[in-house]
Amino acid sequence: ELGSNSSSYVEWNVNVPHQGKYLVSFRYAFDTSPTRMDIDVNGYGILHAPVNNETNIVWYGGSPSSDHFPMKRCEGDCDNDDQCEAGLFCMQNGGYESIPGCSGNQNNKGDYCVDFADFTSVGFLPTGGSTGDWHYSDSLEVDLAAGTNTIRAQIPDGNLKGPNLDHLRVEGLPTASASSFRNPPHFMSLVHFYEGTSAEEIGEITVRDAQYETEAVIDQYFYHDNVAPFLCSRIMQRFSFSNPSPGFVGRCVQAFRSGSFTSGSISFGSNMYGSLEAMAASIFLDTEANDAAVTKDPSYGSMREPILKVMNVLRSMEYQTHIPTTLDGSPMQTTYHVELWEIAKKIGQGAYDFPSVFSYFLPEYIPESGPTLPANLVSPETMLVTMPNVMRLLNGLISVIKFGLSSCNDGLTSSPGYGDCNDDGLYEKSFGHLSYEASGASLADQVDDLALLLTAGRLSDGNRDIIAAACSPEPDQRSQVRCMQQLLITTAEFQTTNTVTPSGEDRTAPQEFVDGGSTEPYKAIVYYYLAGGLDSYNLLAPHTCANGVYDKYRTVRGKSGLSEGIGIPLSRQLEIQVNNNLQPCSSFGIHEHFSVLQELYDEGKLNFIANAGLLPRPLNVNTYKDESWRSKLYSHNRMTLETKKEDLFDDFSGTGVGGRLADVMAHAGIPTNTFSINGQQVVLNGGPVQYILSDGGLSPFNQDPSINNMEAIIKSLNNGTTADSGFYAETWSSKLVDMFDKQAMLEAELAKITDMTTFPEDSGTANKLKMVTRLMQTAEERGSKRDIFYVSTSGFDTHSNVDLKLVEKFSEMNAAIGAFVAELKALNLWEQTVLVQFSEFGRTLTPNTGEGSDHAWGGNHFMFGGAVKGGQVLGQYPSNFEEGDEEG
Repeated sequence: ELGSNSSSYVEWNVNVPHQGKYLVSFRYAFDTSPTRMDIDVNGYGILHAPVNNETNIVWYGGSPSSDHFPMKRCEGDCDNDDQCEAGLFCMQNGGYESIPGCSGNQNNKGDYCVDFADFTSVGFLPTGGSTGDWHYSDSLEVDLAAGTNTIRAQIPDGNLKGPNLDHLRVEGLPTASASSFRNPPHFMSLVHFYEGTSAEEIGEITVRDAQYETEAVIDQYFYHDNVAPFLCSRIMQRFSFSNPSPGFVGRCVQAFRSGSFTSGSISFGSNMYGSLEAMAASIFLDTEANDAAVTKDPSYGSMREPILKVMNVLRSMEYQTHIPTTLDGSPMQTTYHVELWEIAKKIGQGAYDFPSVFSYFLPEYIPESGPTLPANLVSPETMLVTMPNVMRLLNGLISVIKFGLSSCNDGLTSSPGYGDCNDDGLYEKSFGHLSYEASGASLADQVDDLALLLTAGRLSDGNRDIIAAACSPEPDQRSQVRCMQQLLITTAEFQTTNTVTPSGEDRTAPQEFVDGGSTEPYKAIVYYYLAGGLDSYNLLAPHTCANGVYDKYRTVRGKSGLSEGIGIPLSRQLEIQVNNNLQPCSSFGIHEHFSVLQELYDEGKLNFIANAGLLPRPLNVNTYKDESWRSKLYSHNRMTLETKKEDLFDDFSGTGVGGRLADVMAHAGIPTNTFSINGQQVVLNGGPVQYILSDGGLSPFNQDPSINNMEAIIKSLNNGTTADSGFYAETWSSKLVDMFDKQAMLEAELAKITDMTTFPEDSGTANKLKMVTRLMQTAEERGSKRDIFYVSTSGFDTHSNVDLKLVEKFSEMNAAIGAFVAELKALNLWEQTVLVQFSEFGRTLTPNTGEGSDHAWGGNHFMFGGAVKGGQVLGQYPSNFEEGDEEG
């Protein structure tokens, strides 16, 4: 604490290794107005040049009237900063201190509005308190000699008080160099606080350094070589270019990096790296985006997103709010937002309703069937072309066309609470309806008009003729238009951005292998996926172990004198005996909220597989980077894909391990089906076309069709195509026809099923497993001897609060699996079923600062079933938990 006159000073002897320029700053606390200090370095004063020219002092007296506020620079008397213009401070004058930036006679102890930048000596702004609120001053550049230097901070002449100082920081300035950092530089000091003090008292962790380090990391990402091609290819995919050519991507990359794109005589962009304007212009105005000849390429374009199809219909067909005027009672509100009630559950996609940070589909997804598979072309949106999504999308759009926006026949919103579902053009039970009136003198002209708006004119001549002929018997024009709209939205030209070249041949649904008298008993595999990366070392933890394995586990999981860490203590473990002397422990512990696994293990029906994960070959900490590119370790997208493919060397491109199993069995004469209860899944690719259902079962398609033989007409609109027809259009049509046949059969059979066990309510996992048991009961009618099911539970990307989240997830899974096992036993299917659990990767043993864990590699998994030789922990559980531990 400095004294109260100009003789008061603080002096440091500073030893530096080299002569040069350094930055010095002072840690200080001060509770009143801005003040200043004279700084001397080796006897020479350090001065700043004032920013403003000197201004004459103006004195309005000790109590100025309000019309003088706010005061300008060098005006007084002020009492606080609020009485000064923005950017100025009220300098509290303790005596005849000189007023920075001002000239002329000053009033004794008068307080004046000043600009802090006019201080010629080092200025100090108030921190809020003189003892507890410590800040660092702005850095001051000084010249220091090699060896010992003297730095003095002294109260200037005329000043009566200075700030409290407790620490001087000296930093060397970098010298010019052509070198650069490979990784972001580390700015944060490793000295949290000095010996004998606490973090709150004195240390070197500062907000400034945190800001510098954050900026460095952001710059590292922003200027990384991969940023431009990544953004260009992903944004191109969202604008209907699923597989842009390398040249197209390259021109976009150049525009992003240069900040400029020129089309004709018009230039776009800021001429700075990272210009989104230039990037967007390069995508929309490139020749590949606008040349009509390119659209003839069958790989050009994309499958359209479901929500965009809904928006296309509502906008182009001029949706408008409509409340019937014939309703009894008081007048109703006639303006509404368009509310698509729980649209994501109906069609698989909703605005601002992402299922995860990875959106609705994966950018590298290759459909399991159709021409994109052998061509190894991606079609991300096709992940949503599943039986439940497609049937509900078509039902919802047909409902809007026939009844208006309502709940009628699987409509896209909730019931408005009045009227009836009538296809009469009155829309009595709706919030609004499509008001567009097709133009044209003939039915063919009107088809052309609708095709222009709904398919951008892509609709083939053959399909135009089919639609006109099918709708001509309708009694009036409005009925004909509704009929044409319904048929149009089922075509591949509406559902994709492809052009279609019909072959003139009927399309037949893919032929499944049928039971040719096989005597094989029925068996099923359930592939159970825990999405996000399960923290499985809290699923299976050390319990009774030699060589301190349990203590090492708790330590690496963060246990210390200050924290329990994220490991599972013995008191929260359900103990199981290992029965395997190769493991480091005689017993392990299962998470306390997963008792069904303990029960199945003790019954000899469940095994754990310890410390397993996907690698191209055995690798260690020193060699894994050599081939990590094959599996893209630690990446959700790639590890999810590779875990389900089990084909790191792409020997069977586009296929999954379950699909290949099914294919082998089917060709061996064993009828096999595959099912996903979670959308399109690559794990089932490569075998018989997978059935895709939701946990709620199936919705009937197009109840009360508007015309006779409507389903047959829709199939004819999606008949066979030539080899050079659009790939995505062919994928849509082949899937749709296949879905019609499967839908009818499964809907009829599932309607006969009665559950033997009560499953937990409001549990997505329980609903999915219940659907599996129902589908198993249809095997005889399907002629299937082998079934492979895909089921998943999400929510395991536990970067924070891992313990709380696992308690929640394991509790739900425990109840769901318990009911699943009980139902299998009641149906006499327990001995024929095995469930195998996977996750894309394990998680770090060490916790992060959010009491979570991050992406890692190996993890612990389980499998169970009536015929499993269980009660074992297979694999090799770690014994050391340190990096490079070869034993684990």
